[in-house]
Amino acid sequence: MRLDSRLALSVITLAVGVLAQSAGAVTLTEPVSPAPFADTALLGTSSAARPELAGTVLEDDLTAFSFSGISGTVQNRVVRETSSGTLDFYWKVDVDPASTAGGVSAFRLDQFGYDNIKDADWRSDGLGSVAASTGRLFNVSSYPTGDVNFLFGDGIRAGSSSYFFFLHTDAVNYARTARFDLVSTSDSISGLNSTFAPAVPEPSTYGLVASGLVVAGLWSRRRQKR
Repeated sequence: MRLDSRLALSVITLAVGVLAQSAGAVTLTEPVSPAPFADTALLGTSSAARPELAGTVLEDDLTAFSFSGISGTVQNRVVRETSSGTLDFYWKVDVDPASTAGGVSAFRLDQFGYDNIKDADWRSDGLGSVAASTGRLFNVSSYPTGDVNFLFGDGIRAGSSSYFFFLHTDAVNYARTARFDLVSTSDSISGLNSTFAPAVPEPSTYGLVASGLVVAGLWSRRRQKR
């Protein structure tokens, strides 16, 4: 085989490997104590690569932000997967063209919980121009309520927006119990805003407990009447 043919084959093999890697689920690396967090590279995915992400949008609203010369909106979205019935949580950051100071370098989640998270990534097949290049999972021993950051490399600058980035979960119920803030490219921090997260404990659990208490009460009354 000629050298140029071998080189071409190697390039094709490498490209196929990269595409295969980017198509799969990206599990966030667990931090090892005493490290406060661990970073995972996010390569991007699409509905063609991960058809299980297809589903019905349950929530889709905008949260406005303004801090340190930067303004814009965060889109908060919850999707129920058609095939599994589980929930995926999406966000998208848009920075106004009128912003005058740098851009947004990080989206930081708090009180999201850790138990339901399966993996994370960003969608290359939607609107946006800036990828969430890194997912940062925090150590539960130091951050017990569930902290996850998405980092944007050089930042989301004025007039640009991120692609949708997401946490893929096995939750089936949700509530607006999580919080987020934004970090600028000059390290200033926005105020806290509310967003969606898996319900902990989930409402179905409350229903089972309540049903159990009702049954126990009826059984006790019947025994007392005998």
